[in-house]
Amino acid sequence: MDDTTPALNPARAELLQMFALDAKIVRGTGFSLYDEDDREYLDFLSQYGALPFGHNPPRLWDALNAAQTEQLPSLVQPLIPVEAEKLAQRLADITPGDLSITTFANSGAETVEAAIKLARIRTGRTGILSTHNGFHGKTLGALSATGKPVYQKGFNAPAPGFDYVEYGNLDALRERLDAAWAGTAAFIVEPIQGEGGVICPPDGYIDDVIELCRSYGVLVILDEIQTGLGRTGDLFACSNGREVPDMLLLAKALGGGMMPIGACIVRPDVWDDQFGRNHSSTFANNNLAARVANATLDMLLEDDQAMIRNVAENGAYLHEQLEALQQRYPDVIAEVRGRGYMAGLSFHPFDERVDSATMAFASLNGGVTPLISSYLFNVEGLLTAPLFNETHVMRLQPTLIAGRAELDRALDALEEVCDIIDQRDYYTLVRHLVAKPLPEKPAAPRPVPGADAAGAIPNVDQTGKFAFVIHYTEEEDIFRSDPSFSQFDDAELANWREWVKGFGPGFARKLPKVTSKSGATAEGMLMSVPMLPADMRGAGRHAAAGMIKTAVDMAGDADVSRVGLGAFTSIVTRGGETATGRGVPITSGNTLTTISAVKGIKNMAARADMPLKDAHVVVVGASGAIGRLASLMLSREVGRVSLVGNAANPFTPRLLARVANEMCDTLLDPDMTSRHTPGDFATRIRDMATSLQLERGSKDIAEHLAAGFHGTGDVPVPLDWKTSLDTALENADIVLVATSSEMALIDPLKLRPGTLVCDIARPPNVADADIPGQSVMVFDGGLVQPPFKLDLGAFQTLPANLCWGCLGETMLLALAQEDKDYSIGSRLSLTDADHLERLAEEHGFEPAAPQWYGRHVSEADIDSFAAEVAHARQMRLNLVQYDGNAQRPAGE
Repeated sequence: MDDTTPALNPARAELLQMFALDAKIVRGTGFSLYDEDDREYLDFLSQYGALPFGHNPPRLWDALNAAQTEQLPSLVQPLIPVEAEKLAQRLADITPGDLSITTFANSGAETVEAAIKLARIRTGRTGILSTHNGFHGKTLGALSATGKPVYQKGFNAPAPGFDYVEYGNLDALRERLDAAWAGTAAFIVEPIQGEGGVICPPDGYIDDVIELCRSYGVLVILDEIQTGLGRTGDLFACSNGREVPDMLLLAKALGGGMMPIGACIVRPDVWDDQFGRNHSSTFANNNLAARVANATLDMLLEDDQAMIRNVAENGAYLHEQLEALQQRYPDVIAEVRGRGYMAGLSFHPFDERVDSATMAFASLNGGVTPLISSYLFNVEGLLTAPLFNETHVMRLQPTLIAGRAELDRALDALEEVCDIIDQRDYYTLVRHLVAKPLPEKPAAPRPVPGADAAGAIPNVDQTGKFAFVIHYTEEEDIFRSDPSFSQFDDAELANWREWVKGFGPGFARKLPKVTSKSGATAEGMLMSVPMLPADMRGAGRHAAAGMIKTAVDMAGDADVSRVGLGAFTSIVTRGGETATGRGVPITSGNTLTTISAVKGIKNMAARADMPLKDAHVVVVGASGAIGRLASLMLSREVGRVSLVGNAANPFTPRLLARVANEMCDTLLDPDMTSRHTPGDFATRIRDMATSLQLERGSKDIAEHLAAGFHGTGDVPVPLDWKTSLDTALENADIVLVATSSEMALIDPLKLRPGTLVCDIARPPNVADADIPGQSVMVFDGGLVQPPFKLDLGAFQTLPANLCWGCLGETMLLALAQEDKDYSIGSRLSLTDADHLERLAEEHGFEPAAPQWYGRHVSEADIDSFAAEVAHARQMRLNLVQYDGNAQRPAGE
């Protein structure tokens, strides 16, 4: 094993490290824990309720030491374990009604397994009914009774015979029993759902459940593994009920936080001797655990249960103060739940917040309460934990010995974190995660456990379901989507970038259902790969590709029918090629991006009175997917085309020559040109091909055509793929820029007046500038105006209701219920482009109104540019006439 890989559950260790909950705790006493630097933490979790008296309670150590002094044998099977017998009798004495026969186990899950086996053998039935979102353990039978698919997935659970009803809904239980009582052995239920969100049922629910099940001959197993032995302010949560369950399950607190032990206590009518003969456990009934459990009962019961009465009184105070906190921060805390020292603080979902992409992302991926717990632990010294069954709920379970001073300390810490969230100061919430160098670790593209349901899209027939994968395109996006992060210093920002990469991909925002012009509907999600383009290149490319594949798999698990790849996620996956074949149709979105850019050029040229048919178009990045397709599309309608690629790439000449050949082949294919009015370029290419007797598909057809133009003196040659960028720009009318470069390649102030520039690249390839008199017109290409309102929340980097073409294509394909991959790889299909253009018209997707660097291009700007175009054309016309006159023979 790698020396850097933890030997104890690496997945858990990685998650703890992620949220800075990996402090080395070396000492514990009472309600306090101490790390290796002797920092003290208030334990407000109590090992999920298993530490009733905190850490290292002296009286329990006394019991263990006494057992050592007495030389009490721990394991004596098959003989009688005297301490276990004593414990069983005491449990019979203190549990409600006639609960009186005990089977011991080594954990809560084993206790549940014993109850399931007893119910089945006693009734002769196999069915076990439980509740949705209930939690009963993680061994196979207990896991099957746990009504949460996220825990069951991959373990072939639930096993046959298990089913679920809504918790707290007596009518749902009655309906199920009416239909299936004859095959149902037992109903297992918690008096308060712990992992399910600290959910208290309606008053009288448990009594009504017992009465109802008894009328059908169905046993009731009451799981008090978490609630029992004082946690709720009563010895048992069912202590004051009018009905007695058939089985009562205890564990956690029974061992006093010192020994693992569980107990299934049943009524005599429920006991079965065959079960007693055939069910056993090597370590159950051990005297040492029973001795500690007996000492635990001594502490709980002494002075007429004084400790439990304190829990009831202080628990009421805790809930009163939490409710007051909720009233002070109603936009932060949604609800206070629970009873006694078992409290749940439910936070509002933050996925709708437009002021923080981080909180929206965390909210949808199970990260909100881990972030809050991390802050409380590292900054306030308070140990809490999220509920992984309900990731917006934080569990608060102090030790039973905690008094008002400890409660007030915890309440003060909670006040601090609520105020931070209320003030939208997310920098303060996360600063402790990045204020020091992060330990080296591989990127972990894993969602936080329990996050699967957060992103699930309801399965509605005839509604397209899509997910669109995004990422930071520039560092400014981090501050734009989380304004408070502007407080990061350089080191903190670098650490934050590494931290979010470790969080991995996830759902970022739910998008409401949309309706197209045709009446089709779709709904979807934004998904985030938290990386900048620089992080996705070179050595980071493999990690980025892994995250993208994980995002696609997550989308598939959420029943998505279309995944779109935005910006560099397309580049990293080679235009989506490496993300296909995972059960979900993929699109890079590059086709509609190109369509929108080309239509945008046509619209702007028309408004500026710039005839396309004789315009010289320069395509920068022509060997890329978008540049190539744009070249093919424009070649059908313009006057002249120059293809420009990356001069530093030795393969560029060959790649550009291939695109040039494809352009010529396209213009010789009637099916590809029949819907378009040919420009001078198309006409000249066809005429020259006819003259040279060249057919579509001829080898090196572009080279032969160029030679033909040179040979006949028909210049300038309409197609050029060998000119440098600067030379090509000297006499360009239209420039389309579509490279993957992260830097500005073109200075618009150096372009000749009357040049129209469409910049598709992200980050932009045309430098921002104040262009005097609008002599050059630059606009962002590839932007789409969908036929509906579109709100991307904190991810809305464009003006309202606009989107990038790649997102537009994703939504369009979902609306159209297209089920194949689109826009994959670098060789985008012109046939597909024509099809998508028709779909866009059918559903109402149009190129966005022109803008540049977030600034709207006004009508006045366009008018000024049109005047510049007219002036430039007149100047060129005058020059041509002058040259003609200068060459005319004397006397003419």
